[in-house]
Amino acid sequence: MKNKKILIVSHQFLPYVSPRTTRWKYLIDELIARGNEVTILTGTNPNDLVNNYDVLYFGNKNMSSAIDSLRKDSTKVENSLIKKNFYSLLKKIYRFIFKSLAWPDYAMFWIFTIIKNKSKIPKNFDIIISVSLPFTSHVCGSILHKSMSSKWFMDIGDPFSLKEHSFENNRFLYSFINFYFEKKYYQMADKIIFTHTEASELHMEKFQIDSSKLVIGHPVSFIDENLIEASNKYRYIDLPIKIGYFGIFTDGVRDPYNYLNTVASSFKEEIHHYWFTNDESIKYFSSLMNSSNHNFRTMIPRKDALNQMINNFHILLSIGNKNNYQLPSKVIEYISLGKPVLHYAEISSDPMYRFESLFKNFKIIDKNTRENDVIEFLKSFQINKIEFNYKEFSKHFSPKKIIDNLN
Repeated sequence: MKNKKILIVSHQFLPYVSPRTTRWKYLIDELIARGNEVTILTGTNPNDLVNNYDVLYFGNKNMSSAIDSLRKDSTKVENSLIKKNFYSLLKKIYRFIFKSLAWPDYAMFWIFTIIKNKSKIPKNFDIIISVSLPFTSHVCGSILHKSMSSKWFMDIGDPFSLKEHSFENNRFLYSFINFYFEKKYYQMADKIIFTHTEASELHMEKFQIDSSKLVIGHPVSFIDENLIEASNKYRYIDLPIKIGYFGIFTDGVRDPYNYLNTVASSFKEEIHHYWFTNDESIKYFSSLMNSSNHNFRTMIPRKDALNQMINNFHILLSIGNKNNYQLPSKVIEYISLGKPVLHYAEISSDPMYRFESLFKNFKIIDKNTRENDVIEFLKSFQINKIEFNYKEFSKHFSPKKIIDNLN
């Protein structure tokens, strides 16, 4: 894909940090490097991080901040009792009224913002690429697609109507509408990007999607040889063995219950866990980890997280999803660092099994894994420098590969 005018429609973009914004930062850089003109249409208030990009911002900064705070169950409320009670009331209004009625999701007001400002958006794009989550981005993409003669590509991060937990809206009210519009958009789109084969096949079957539209675009990460070299210099013989987890949990989708009750419960050596996660995850799961060998930390900026991963941990831990149509992007970033990576598979059809044999620093564990298996895996790093498989990583997870697939 070269010399095209491309509009990226994504409610979230930098400086907002999420797997989707990180992914599309890499992909946009690759598109620009190929001579494409890329414009990002977003509802995220821009700052200096996006100075090098052509950004069209249409949104309400105050409303977005308020909804984001309520969604994330923020604990950063001033110590005033009145303010705490008022915030608690807002949370209840959000959960029981707004969240119950909002369609397609929390970002619904952005649809009206795009309709209102549609005349201000240029119409000379060759391709529109809408990015979810949230699904609102695809609704906006469809509106713009109808008013332009552009091709429309949909990038699907997570399921929408097929989700089995943590629904994007009130499923009782909107189940039929969710399915109807998702199918309609797939019929309208020229290409549909899924992160892995299992998700692609599931959606093709459920929505009768023409297979010629389907594109596999795995999670992406850059290889930094300096980080890999730093990983090789880490003193893996030092004790205690420190395992780091970076990410959030979603009850019923991805949680540490089974890992803690099987693998972690077998640890007798000096093995300490450090969980870098959000306030909500700490609130729900800290009671399971009352041992002094489990330490909680709040989420930190990506740059700081990379520094922690490289310099402070023997092993990076990934917890797999309880379905096979979602692939956690964090595990791909782990692998790219060259550090030992353990991925706990909840199900036998976990999509990461297809990559286990490709990388010596990556091992899948399950409920039958015990302490000796983990120690043996780590020994190879204590004895030898692990050669990273650059060729296979680039083949599957580089921005270049994904953009090539869009041709």
